[in-house]
Amino acid sequence: MSLNLRTPGVYTVEKSKLGDSISQTSTAVAVFIGYTAKASVNGKSFHMVPVVINSLSEYELYFGRQPNHVFSLTETDKRESDINIDGKSYNLVQNENSKFYLYYSLKLFFDNGGSRCYVISIGQYEEDTDELEISKDRFNEAIDKLKKEDEPTIIVMPDSLLLSEEDGSYYSVVTHALSHCAETMNKVALFDVYGADKELPLGEDKNKYIKRFRENAGLENLSYGACYYPWLVTNIVTQNDINYSYFDLELLKPIIEEKYQTVLDNLIKATDEGEKKYWDRGLNGCKEYVALKKIIASKLGILPAAPAVAGLYTKTDNTQGVWIAPANKNLNSVIEPTIKISNEEQENLNIDPISGKSINAIRTFRGRGCAIVWGARTLDGNSPEWRYVNVKRLFISIEKSIATASAKVVFKPNVAMTWSIVKASINNYLTDLWRKGALVGATPSEAFSVLCGLGETMDQNDINEGIMRIQVAAAPSRPAEFIVISFEQKMHGK
Repeated sequence: MSLNLRTPGVYTVEKSKLGDSISQTSTAVAVFIGYTAKASVNGKSFHMVPVVINSLSEYELYFGRQPNHVFSLTETDKRESDINIDGKSYNLVQNENSKFYLYYSLKLFFDNGGSRCYVISIGQYEEDTDELEISKDRFNEAIDKLKKEDEPTIIVMPDSLLLSEEDGSYYSVVTHALSHCAETMNKVALFDVYGADKELPLGEDKNKYIKRFRENAGLENLSYGACYYPWLVTNIVTQNDINYSYFDLELLKPIIEEKYQTVLDNLIKATDEGEKKYWDRGLNGCKEYVALKKIIASKLGILPAAPAVAGLYTKTDNTQGVWIAPANKNLNSVIEPTIKISNEEQENLNIDPISGKSINAIRTFRGRGCAIVWGARTLDGNSPEWRYVNVKRLFISIEKSIATASAKVVFKPNVAMTWSIVKASINNYLTDLWRKGALVGATPSEAFSVLCGLGETMDQNDINEGIMRIQVAAAPSRPAEFIVISFEQKMHGK
């Protein structure tokens, strides 16, 4: 430190013996993209704007609540019906323009350990005057907005499952998200298998949706994505959350008990909200009405798995570390997976020798949990380097942390003194990760290496061009995915 000494006296100077340190960047900041009730506060629009939220109540302030789900009652075949009343079979069918997953997915995310996250509203189902368009272009535009955001590390898009699978719209968004993650190199995308919200009828190929996902998810940038299967039956929506607004009330007349017909008529005629709630409470004594509310709650509670897993990522990162596989944990607020998976069926999910695309199963194990994440692979299942989600995310975190810290030496002299400072700070950072168990090796030198210098990573031409090259190699810890225990019988006397 240079001192400008002009007045006689004693001057104290503090010097640090420690070099510049590298701080760990945030690793589990999810960004949710989808449709919301609104996207404004006090007249200010937040349409297509990444907004930071820390809780569901904060989400509601910016984006409102769930859509007004409306169900119609249609008579159907007994084998496929939701409910049987007076010898007739009925299905509750949700109107297509009222089906959105984002709001309930956020609840599932926070229930599973989610915290600070971003939300991008690509359409508003209460504010849009025209018929709301479910468009792949809106999703892709929102993904591109993230190029200006450095903090989000996980992309989740539950409403993308509203796109068409047959015309390739859903898979267009999947490949665009993977391409974006590879270009920015600072995040991963979580996906769900289209159509895995219910068991397929007997006789149909149970793997048809898995095959379609593998065929259409592309061949590039697979290490930047992970897919989870199947969807989840949750208790996010309860019977008490359902009221008259969820029904096409006129269609209830044929099935409501005669003694409640007057109550239903009064509910239909009512114009004041308080009056409607009064007559709605009067219908709660009707067993058919209560049964229908229960069915609607169960239908709305079937949600994609990726938001819950994103919450698990956040919880695992915050409590254990990004290098710990987000697996072998039971998901909260989940009753069961929509599809039961056996060991034999998971063999095809976990390892596919043809496409190489691994899909992580969510399974029920009696006595351990009703919905355990039983897989920790990226889509790049054939890659020995980037096969595991935690390995890929650890390296993303290391690269991001070192790049952020190295910005401090931009424009400093490209000389040995600067190189030694850079190497020391990176060595300290990686040593700390090694001590926490993120890197493997008996010593730090076995776990990683850092090179930076003339003759090591640079030649004189690099220095003349103002280029400093740093080479980092690290050995990540990998999950014990297959544990083999060998037994032999010890013979007496031997």
